[in-house]
Amino acid sequence: MGITSDIKPEKITSDLRFYEINTCEISIIKFLIENPNVIYQDHYKVKFNDYSLMKCFGLITGIDQINDEFYISVGTNTFLNLVYLTLIWGFLISLFKKSNEYFFNLKFLLSLLSSALLLTWTVYIEERFYVKNVYFFDFESMQYFIQLFILILFICIVSSYFLTTRLKTFIIFLPFLYLLIGVISGTNFNFFITGFVVLGIYRFLKNDKFWISKYYYFFLLFLWTNNAYFKNFYVDPDKIRGFTSSLFSGSSVLAYGLLLGFIINGSLYIFEHIEKFDVATYLKNILSCSVLILFLGYLGSSMPVVNFLNYYYFGLNKYGINRSNLFGVNEWGERLAWRGQFPSAETIGEFFGLGLLLYLILYLKNQIIFKKIDLLLIGISFIGLFVSNNRAALLSIFICLFIFLYKEKVKLKSINYVMVGIIFVTFVILVGLNNFSYSIDFLKDSLVNQGVFYSSGETLSSSLNYLVEARDSNKIIYGLIGFISIVGFFVNRSELWGIFISRYDPEFQELIFGSGVNNFGQLYGEIYINPTYSFLLPHSSILSYLLFVGILNLSIVLIYLITNIYTRLKNGPDIFVYLAIYVFLNLLKSDSLLYFSSFMNYLFIFYFAIKKDKRLV
Repeated sequence: MGITSDIKPEKITSDLRFYEINTCEISIIKFLIENPNVIYQDHYKVKFNDYSLMKCFGLITGIDQINDEFYISVGTNTFLNLVYLTLIWGFLISLFKKSNEYFFNLKFLLSLLSSALLLTWTVYIEERFYVKNVYFFDFESMQYFIQLFILILFICIVSSYFLTTRLKTFIIFLPFLYLLIGVISGTNFNFFITGFVVLGIYRFLKNDKFWISKYYYFFLLFLWTNNAYFKNFYVDPDKIRGFTSSLFSGSSVLAYGLLLGFIINGSLYIFEHIEKFDVATYLKNILSCSVLILFLGYLGSSMPVVNFLNYYYFGLNKYGINRSNLFGVNEWGERLAWRGQFPSAETIGEFFGLGLLLYLILYLKNQIIFKKIDLLLIGISFIGLFVSNNRAALLSIFICLFIFLYKEKVKLKSINYVMVGIIFVTFVILVGLNNFSYSIDFLKDSLVNQGVFYSSGETLSSSLNYLVEARDSNKIIYGLIGFISIVGFFVNRSELWGIFISRYDPEFQELIFGSGVNNFGQLYGEIYINPTYSFLLPHSSILSYLLFVGILNLSIVLIYLITNIYTRLKNGPDIFVYLAIYVFLNLLKSDSLLYFSSFMNYLFIFYFAIKKDKRLV
């Protein structure tokens, strides 16, 4: 029976009775040997079935045919996934050289136990998500609770061990979080987050340090939890799985607020322990990772089995793209974004662009020497940026280069005129010549009109209702919204931002202080709107954090970032100031802060952009 079964697989045909009878009898390896065409023909879709018995792990649990496509289900088990992937990823990280010895004391033990308890609590809070992914788990049983707690404690120990023994060098490997994302199949759980939470709690217990005033943050947690106490909204996290709650409730808001707080605190603990940071090595890792992402993404889009393996072993938020044509267009002749195995084409485009910008800056500063291999690496990164269709990232590169050349006083003949011309041409390409034919009134109203279009019947969200009234009664406010609307239209965001406004229905407290971090449940569940063509995020990290932390806290953070970056830029910037400007420009129109990979890399960039640090080499 199972993996030791003597039953031989058959060729796959439209007659699927053999596989209906012999579930959990044929291993995926034997099946592929008998049916090698499944490996590369795109009308076969290989998917994991996390809701299966442990004995079915790695075995065929069913095959379905829908029209001309075959869906092949491979058994896994969420509990086995947790153990198996933790061991595999731990082994991969162990290949990187240790920079310091592992330490252990009473406060670190308390940090491990507290982290495991907090993460176990999130599983119980999100019971609705897990009940369809965890086979026969009794959420009322103490025995099951203890088993889950011990399992998560094991993950915390492994993850924190590899972080603490590589504290001094871990940061240069941050780009590889775009490749090895770390979301465990069948869960809303990221392997790497556990280590950051442990270190965040340890920093708090050992040094009584928190990244902001602990009293103010606990005040916010109280407000958010109290506001959500009687609410219960569920949303499928989809492509932001692993870093976002699936449930909006008092318990969920509190748990995810604590998680994000300790993740940031743990990040600062790591940043503080860096002895030196080699920017050239960081660039090398970005470019190497870009090559791997593009290569594996293309293989996955061309071969169903590779797509299946990429999803599982790299811990992807969702399956990679199925379209192998990198330069595809739609029926209107518009280029289609290609994301490879990353969940967001826009975010991975920013990553490719980040590598290009950093290379150009280091080259112009004579901190790296051009090699022939660089031409290949840069070329692949440019292809990745091009196929992601992230024209805003390309424009941001030119803007940052222009600022760099101006501040560094690089003496190249007519370079300023060339850069202005390139920025102008790129802007025209980004916007599109046909978009300049619309009237100003149409552009100013496009954001609100889109919100009204997607609103259902007479029910308008409080934010949309306010803007509709402001159109006639408050010219100053509507003038600002009109400017945002024009910008949004030119960067192809007026529809998406309009949908956000049609959903965003804050009470006064939520407008000022937010409703809780990394939680979209209330936004997608409170106000019913007309159907959209897919699960659409706000497509602006600014809007997401307006929802999460409110206009007051968001304004404080933005003012702090802008003033500090401007001061650093004015008083002699380093490389990270230019990278921070690039990141900030892209966050205006992307959801990148909703993905742990980009969140950590951008947090790192902002940290060193604001903090003048002699550890950079």
